[in-house]
Amino acid sequence: MELTHEQIRKRVARPGTALLIMASIFSVFPGIAIVSLGFAILRDGLDIQYSANLLVIGSYFLAQLIIAIGGAKMAFMESYRLARWGAILACIPIITPFLIWGLPFGIWALIVLEDPRVTKAFDAIQREVD
Repeated sequence: MELTHEQIRKRVARPGTALLIMASIFSVFPGIAIVSLGFAILRDGLDIQYSANLLVIGSYFLAQLIIAIGGAKMAFMESYRLARWGAILACIPIITPFLIWGLPFGIWALIVLEDPRVTKAFDAIQREVD
């Protein structure tokens, strides 16, 4: 059954929005921790412990940022590649703190993105942009 462009847009908007909201919520505490570490580094100077913490928290924050951007790109049908990266990262339990949220939303997004009609719609939009 062939879907209209509007039906496909609605189909990808839900999991894309779920990824965006989940990643936004999960990025609040790492954002606060990065700012706190910045103040601690200004106060005490940079040492190995602060560097290690900054690396771990910064990596986690970056992963959440990629998930959020991927969700937004999926919801607005702007970038298949970023949407797929966001969905894959959401499926990794270490990156999303609660399996209850990350894994189902990531799998849902991947299932929707694997639909050939959705892939074709993303390709058509990309050709229009180019």
